[in-house]
Amino acid sequence: MSSVSTKELIHAYVQLPGVLRENFKELRSQAKDNLDNCAFPTKKDEEWRFTDLKSITSNKFESVDTGEAHTDLELDEYHLPESMNSRLVFIDGNYSPLHSAIEGMPDGVIVGNINDFSEHEQLCSHLGTMTNYEDDVFVPLNDVNFQDGTFIYVPKETVIEQPIHILNVFTNRKNPHFVTPRVLFVGEMYSKATIIEEHIGLSDNVYLNVPVNEFRLYSGAHVHHARIQRDSKNASHISRPVAMLDAHAEYHSYTICLGSKLFRNEPRVIQNAEEVDFTVDGLVLIDGEQIADTHSIMDHRFSHGNSHQLHKVVVNDQAHSIFNGKIFVAKDAQKIDSFQENRNLLISDTGKVNTKPQLEIFADDVRCSHGATIGQLQDEEVFYLQSRGLTEQKSRELLVYAFALESVESMAVKSVEELLLKEVIAYTNRD
Repeated sequence: MSSVSTKELIHAYVQLPGVLRENFKELRSQAKDNLDNCAFPTKKDEEWRFTDLKSITSNKFESVDTGEAHTDLELDEYHLPESMNSRLVFIDGNYSPLHSAIEGMPDGVIVGNINDFSEHEQLCSHLGTMTNYEDDVFVPLNDVNFQDGTFIYVPKETVIEQPIHILNVFTNRKNPHFVTPRVLFVGEMYSKATIIEEHIGLSDNVYLNVPVNEFRLYSGAHVHHARIQRDSKNASHISRPVAMLDAHAEYHSYTICLGSKLFRNEPRVIQNAEEVDFTVDGLVLIDGEQIADTHSIMDHRFSHGNSHQLHKVVVNDQAHSIFNGKIFVAKDAQKIDSFQENRNLLISDTGKVNTKPQLEIFADDVRCSHGATIGQLQDEEVFYLQSRGLTEQKSRELLVYAFALESVESMAVKSVEELLLKEVIAYTNRD
């Protein structure tokens, strides 16, 4: 492998377009240089040593560049009733005006396709400024290739009442392909919004999904962000969501992993001033040979910050869960209150869990806790439910449902909570 150049190694898996796209030329040019000079990860890298990347390295993915309208594609079943007039739809990475609906937004609010606002001052000022993932292949891969994406701008003291639904749909394209969804959210002082981001595979085909999200929250801004991953069970999903918070801002993120063969999520929240509050919760339900890998960083750089991470995982069959959560507290970041816990439930004898909660604290006056548990269903609990008339199978299903319920109830949108409850029930009912 050492005889193969970094550039050749990357291009062996992903067939990049020969010419840079016209918009965002400066960002793309820098990203291309980064791609040519950073290595594709392997198990020899400490941060990837538990992650099997064969679902990527065994395929060659081509780019998708099409203006296909998909007029015959029915997506009504995936619409959220609360977001009938606040929905952006992307099909195989391409924006679909036909399936989207943006109406009745407050004055000054922008919700639209990122490509339609390429000259907007707020977009130009913030795009690509927060994704400092060191020696990373996947952020520059997105930078080079994204064409369409979501741009949301919320002016000062503006509240968007209806949740904004970002729906990424992947069709049954035959050849392995890669898509690069992009989200840029800018919330001015004391603004408020709810974002529901979904990734849904309509078939069982092979593709590589590489989304990058940037959330910039100024003083007092508040965002609830739910990410629901229901990709094809043969897809690979490598995501880079990052949020930067100014004083008194709140960012509450909830990631639900249900699909994909490989899911690698690397959320980062950066405290950019004193007095912030943020959440980086997750729920993972995997079976078969799925791999779900979360590497998170809660980055406290200033005093007086509250953060919370509860990452819950259910593993069945030969599935494999990996968790590496880091709480970082800088030297002068006093009065930090941070909680992190990874709870894992193994419901098979062949599932696997690797977990590593991690503290890096350089301040004295903080209250930070972390922990991890790995367990199975208790015979006493199953027996108790059986004594109340349930079968053994139904008893086990109910206990798994109860384990996942806490994460589902954190959703701020009723229809999303109901959707996830159905997904949990479907998961517990699988053979």
